[in-house]
Amino acid sequence: MRKVVALLCGFLFMPIAYSQSQNFEGFGISFDYSLNSITDKSTPGDSLTSNSGIPSITLDAYKAIDDQWLVGAYGTYDLATTDTSGTDPDAKNPIEAGGKIGFAFSEKLLGYAKLGWSWSKFSSPGYYQWMNGPSFGLGFDYLFTKNIFTRAEISQQNYKSVQWSDGSSDKVTINSYTISLGYRF
Repeated sequence: MRKVVALLCGFLFMPIAYSQSQNFEGFGISFDYSLNSITDKSTPGDSLTSNSGIPSITLDAYKAIDDQWLVGAYGTYDLATTDTSGTDPDAKNPIEAGGKIGFAFSEKLLGYAKLGWSWSKFSSPGYYQWMNGPSFGLGFDYLFTKNIFTRAEISQQNYKSVQWSDGSSDKVTINSYTISLGYRF
């Protein structure tokens, strides 16, 4: 793992310049608002889906690899709990990290795909357990100025089944529809 992180960091700091893709290079921070739809399928039991609005913070970094293509890494932390019904069970402050590949359609518009891994503390009345699983998404960044951008994204977090001590289990999926405002350094 350390070798992968070292290679990624070395690649991100390598001096290379390309025309339109270089506008998106560097580190960015964004403040996000997501409409989350969380589905909890309990075994035995029913499936429960509910919606909630969640603020989050995303840090990302991009490096241009040619005139239009970029690669990068990201991390997102939800500032609230994604709830299934206004009560338990819920996914407390999901964290997501992974990689992105982007395509600069113009000097101001970037489309990207992301693939990562998510973690969250899942709780039900009297119980809690950490859950994790793969996540993926598609989005667009639009530069208003050299540094200020907005983002629209759809993504999904697919958590592995959580096994409880009583023999029951929960499988959780969170679909997110996100808008963001950010600053690129």
